[in-house]
Amino acid sequence: MDPERIDALFEEANQHLEAGRAEEALRCLEALDGAALDEEERTEWTALCAWALSDLGRHDEAIELLEASLDAEAPSARVLGTLGVVLSNANDLEGARDVLERALAVQPDDETAIANLALVYEKLREYERAVALYERAADFGADIDWILPRKASALIECGQYDEAKATLKRYLSLVPEDATQWVALGILHSDDDEYDEAFACYAEAEKLSPDDASLRLNWGVTAVRARRLKDAYQQLGLLRSVEPRTTRWWLLRAFILEEEGDFSNARAIYDRVVRRTGFRDRGELTYALEMAMDFFARHKLRPRCARLVERAYAANACTVELCEAYREAHGHYVKRAYWYSVVVEADYRPGLEEIHDRENGANRPPTRFARDYQVVARNHDEAIGLVLDFARKVGETNPQVREFIGQEPIEETYTGIYEVEEEAYVFAAQDEPGRE
Repeated sequence: MDPERIDALFEEANQHLEAGRAEEALRCLEALDGAALDEEERTEWTALCAWALSDLGRHDEAIELLEASLDAEAPSARVLGTLGVVLSNANDLEGARDVLERALAVQPDDETAIANLALVYEKLREYERAVALYERAADFGADIDWILPRKASALIECGQYDEAKATLKRYLSLVPEDATQWVALGILHSDDDEYDEAFACYAEAEKLSPDDASLRLNWGVTAVRARRLKDAYQQLGLLRSVEPRTTRWWLLRAFILEEEGDFSNARAIYDRVVRRTGFRDRGELTYALEMAMDFFARHKLRPRCARLVERAYAANACTVELCEAYREAHGHYVKRAYWYSVVVEADYRPGLEEIHDRENGANRPPTRFARDYQVVARNHDEAIGLVLDFARKVGETNPQVREFIGQEPIEETYTGIYEVEEEAYVFAAQDEPGRE
């Protein structure tokens, strides 16, 4: 086939992929005979096919295609980089990290591989490493419009809020039409009690996306914090008009009522919200549970906190924010402790967010699961006790600590569960838990 025609098909497939049209991209690529291409063309064809397959959720096929290419040809940074992305999409984050490191050993200045490796480290919660890699990717020419918001997100996780604000301001000077990031910057200012700056950010977002529910919710929350209740009620009305059937306007109303001293009606709203079974999406569910836990913990409603953490656990929604409030209600204040990351194994049950091993036990029904529980404790033994007691309390059977995979000192905090990983690796008892 004419080389120009091949390049045109590659370009068309790439455009389809960037627009989220994976099936159309595959159809373009099927017009090419991979065996008839030269080595460089075959590498590009393989990478684009794997990208499309992964976007369609066909990760195993994508991995098989890429690994066959690596077996047949000299290691290619392009193929290795694509394999790293596919493994990340398939939740094999350690595998993705290792493959992307191999890609950079082949081509150290590959800004795309550097940026993708940064994203993998961010998913692995190694945020300082992610920040450094985002900066390195930018130095090598990666798309700064993509890099800066991701870097800001990682900086927030590192607790570097001033740096995160500066990064978002730099981004918004380049992309001022991004309403989502104006809201994100407003939230950062609000968290630092910089209310005038927060309102200015929300006003910029309003010009761009006046019907954005996240804008109305966060503007309302900031108005309550700033004790500008007239503004809060205005945002409540706008939020209700945008999302009349979700829980978020009820949560904002409860927050306003609490500020006005009407604890009884605020509590009634939170009780009603946590009994609800139908949420529009996971974001609405986790926000509702976090807001309710904050309220119950602030007002020392410990039995409600205990019931709510069980509800959150059953929904795989024991987030950092929810568990922080729960620890304040049920834990012990300590000046010095450690954060531990602990893998706990227990009997399999329905309701888990399951990740299956690609190679082991694919045809055997799972009997056990393993997931990461993070805990704040004064020592190793206390961490084991807290994790196992919590697992039993929320209904797990035959839990046991499999391994400690992380430990960091922490000061002036409360003991107890820090977070429970949303996903769990399920496996047959004779298999080791693996990653898909």
